[in-house]
Amino acid sequence: MNIALLLAGQGTKITEQNKALWLGNEAARAKIETAEKVLGEPIRDWFTEDLSRDTRKAQLATYVASICMYELYKQYVGLYPSHVLGHSLGELTALTIAGAVDYETGLKLVNIRGTAMKEAIEGQESTGMMALFASPEKVEALLPGEEGVFAANYNSRKQTVIAGNKDAIQAFAKKHGLEGVVLGVSGAFHTSYMQDASDQVFEQLAGFSFNPHLHTQVISNKHAGPYRSESIREEIASQIISPVQWKQSVEYAVSQGVQLFVDLSPSGMFVNMLGDLKTVYAFNNEERIAALTKELKDDIEVSRHYSLFARALGVIVSTRNNSQDAEAYENIVVSGYNQIKSQIGKEETPEAVADTLKLLELILRTKEVPEEEIQFYRSKLAWKVG
Repeated sequence: MNIALLLAGQGTKITEQNKALWLGNEAARAKIETAEKVLGEPIRDWFTEDLSRDTRKAQLATYVASICMYELYKQYVGLYPSHVLGHSLGELTALTIAGAVDYETGLKLVNIRGTAMKEAIEGQESTGMMALFASPEKVEALLPGEEGVFAANYNSRKQTVIAGNKDAIQAFAKKHGLEGVVLGVSGAFHTSYMQDASDQVFEQLAGFSFNPHLHTQVISNKHAGPYRSESIREEIASQIISPVQWKQSVEYAVSQGVQLFVDLSPSGMFVNMLGDLKTVYAFNNEERIAALTKELKDDIEVSRHYSLFARALGVIVSTRNNSQDAEAYENIVVSGYNQIKSQIGKEETPEAVADTLKLLELILRTKEVPEEEIQFYRSKLAWKVG
């Protein structure tokens, strides 16, 4: 099953039920406790507070909540996602899941992003965002010549978010007879109003290092295609002032063979947003978790049956040998296969996992498997063991 994960941006509703589910789960609770220790903030209290006037707190709460949802996904489903898509702030969650940064670094990045955007808002007059129940194409056609109104999110075939001066965006909707709702956020995100924030984030990310070898493919909000992992710092900063091409990103995922989307938002928002797409499954309560695990029962059972070592052996025997060096094949491929085979039934310790992945790469290179294919297999196995 080709699966994509959908991650929420700020503003997603978090309920007491969500909070209780996470605090009652050891792995999710550990993520909350880590965030509170790293940030020195009462994150669990923020989950159910009205944070519409404080984008920093809202972004941190949403990021931690999304990681909690991901922990539940790994525990109950555990199937490798070929793609991850994060809406706005959710793109940082997607990068964390894909291994560009670890969780604690992700917390620091979100704190920097949220602080910069909050400061940018405080230096401006009344700005906001409004979701219009109209297609991106229709809204785009009406925007030329409008002052202080910008397209910010192309969410779906029937929803487009505009941003800018609060009075201007509401006047725009009224002028063109468009129905919509003002969003509970305090700034004109993903527009030029956020230029100072974008510049500040770019500057503050100078000291961070990122892993460009992602475990799974992140689909970029800005490009609606593969994330440019060789320039993560630039992408994170520029995304703040670029429209979120969500509709286009989902369409790209479908074009790449994604068969099922798991909505990891705490509110199940993407099931509603992408209502025309019948392959989106919410995961935000025990009933919906049970429904998804039932849908994927066969895939889950197969996945849990095989260890990392067995999976590595499967990769070795299923890849074509393109090398003519018989001696190297015998000394490296056959010997390496037997070495990994000897690990079957043993504990997957961090050392054993690292050694197996390293040996697998050596074996595949000896077989002259294309490098892109090698990295795909390695990333898939590395994701499985965290």
